[in-house]
Amino acid sequence: MSGDDLAAFALEQMDQGVMLVDADLTVRVINGRLYEMFDVPRGYRPGADYARIVQLLARRGEYGPGDPDAIAARQLERARLGDPALYEHRRPDGRVLEVRTRRTAGGGFVRTYSDVTERRRAEDDLAIQRHLLRLTLENIGQGIVLLDRDLRYIAWNGNALDLLGVPDEILRSSPTLPDVVRLQIANGMVEMPADAPEFGDDLDAKTAWLMERIGRPEREFVYARPQGDGRLIEVRVVQLPDGGQVRTFTDITGRVIADEALRQGREILTGVIDAIPALIDVKDRDGTVRLTNRFYRETYGPAAAPPPGAAAERAAALDRLVAESGQGVPFHEDRAPDATGCLRDWLSTKMPLTDEDGEVTHIVTVALDITARKRAEAELRDAQASLIQAEKLASLAQLVAGVAHEVNTPIGVTLTAISHLADEVGRIRALFEENRIRRSDFQDFLEVAWESTQMILSNVERATGLIQSFKQVASDQASGERRSFDLAAYIDEVLLSLRPRLRHTRVTVELDIPSGLIVDGYPGAFAQVLSNLIINALVHAYDEGASGRILLTARRLPSGWIEMRYADDGKGIPAEIRSRIFDPFFTTKRATGASGLGLSICANIMTGTMRGSIALEDGPGTGTRFLLRFPVG
Repeated sequence: MSGDDLAAFALEQMDQGVMLVDADLTVRVINGRLYEMFDVPRGYRPGADYARIVQLLARRGEYGPGDPDAIAARQLERARLGDPALYEHRRPDGRVLEVRTRRTAGGGFVRTYSDVTERRRAEDDLAIQRHLLRLTLENIGQGIVLLDRDLRYIAWNGNALDLLGVPDEILRSSPTLPDVVRLQIANGMVEMPADAPEFGDDLDAKTAWLMERIGRPEREFVYARPQGDGRLIEVRVVQLPDGGQVRTFTDITGRVIADEALRQGREILTGVIDAIPALIDVKDRDGTVRLTNRFYRETYGPAAAPPPGAAAERAAALDRLVAESGQGVPFHEDRAPDATGCLRDWLSTKMPLTDEDGEVTHIVTVALDITARKRAEAELRDAQASLIQAEKLASLAQLVAGVAHEVNTPIGVTLTAISHLADEVGRIRALFEENRIRRSDFQDFLEVAWESTQMILSNVERATGLIQSFKQVASDQASGERRSFDLAAYIDEVLLSLRPRLRHTRVTVELDIPSGLIVDGYPGAFAQVLSNLIINALVHAYDEGASGRILLTARRLPSGWIEMRYADDGKGIPAEIRSRIFDPFFTTKRATGASGLGLSICANIMTGTMRGSIALEDGPGTGTRFLLRFPVG
């Protein structure tokens, strides 16, 4: 193979396109790679006119839009004058060719075309990444610097300049880390730590002491640096494999202040919940206790958890309910043992804590110890029961006194009549034994005997009726049994038992209640209510010797209830105490012996035994009005 053949073979093996053009623009050499790059027909072999190739490419739009002949003329003119030695040509398909031109001794030129599309794309991508990195560095809140192996500053962002307190022109002079530290100490941007020795004004000694501690850490190192302007800067040092460093600077002043405020807030919150005399605990969704207060820990002792049992199972079930439903559990009473096993009464509530998405993360339980209150309530109920029983006994005593007083008159008349009859029997017997009896004497005796017998019968019947009435009322009050009774007739019997008390006053009691209104209930309890209302009026509504009128009305409602109204024309109840009249032991006449239980007993009986209600009504004029409602049966 000749030398020319070897040269031609080498040209065909090259990755670049190659063209040799002489001074008269005749193509002398062209390789196959150039045909491929420009898709030029292989008919344009050496000896072809360079102008024809340029005109072909211009018509194809290789050099951009415009008149192909004018574009081709400009390209040929550039070739005659000498193209730039190196330039890039971007083809219509977007590929980039690097064009190198060298003039020959005969006035022609050799031109090579290298496809640098991928290289340019990589360089463009790298440039974009560098630009984005620069934008990122400039827009993050941290200061960042890059130091080489000699600890010289080679890169930084704008925030680093602010946090370092060093001008940009100084960093551009490539100072070392010790140089910058020394400058910071000198201008007061960096304060020496509290544990630093006293160096006076020796900047070199201060710089050396700091560099010994923070200059070249063996591993990633984080420390807080106080600034001279009061800020606190967190410095993170990351060692690079080549011995350089990346240092980041973060202003943590606000975070430290917030953390301190949060710490103080937590201490205050802990102090507050510890001072609350109630159990407080916070659990997560799995039931693990995360927070308790002092009262909780004192209640359950070292175990710091309620003893297992039914109460603990109920509490766990309620926790699951709150976690699943997202709704709190209102206050409810429960009984559970403490650490010693002693049962205590609690008034508890549970509330959910949720995250931003509304999901329950924790359950808060607050339980008030109401053991003492429940004990006091039980004692109060016992006391009230005892007082009510005492009131019943007092009523029975008054009833007995009333019986004695009311029955005394007919019994006295009966005794008088019997005595008179006995005298007449003695007189007629003496006449009979002396055989001196006359027809007129016997007729007189018969008239006296008849009158006396009639008087005895009427008064005994009257006494029997009174005793029967009193016996029924007393039996009802003593037994408390349920039975049917006629409301109007029974109120008459109750008023009969109150007649001794009413006789010493100028107060009258009037009824407007239809007969035949049968109630299936507790007549003894109802008698207690009616007696308390009337006696309460005699004590509070009327002064001694004052006249008055009490009216009792009742009607049956379509719903099967009885609506009964009590109304008097007494002094009435002052507005400031109207809300307290049903409170136990409240009275305005304690100095005169009143117990303050009359209306309280009425309220308890009406709402409990009678399954109804009693309410104080407002109305025109003076006086007091009560509305009583209770079912027929």
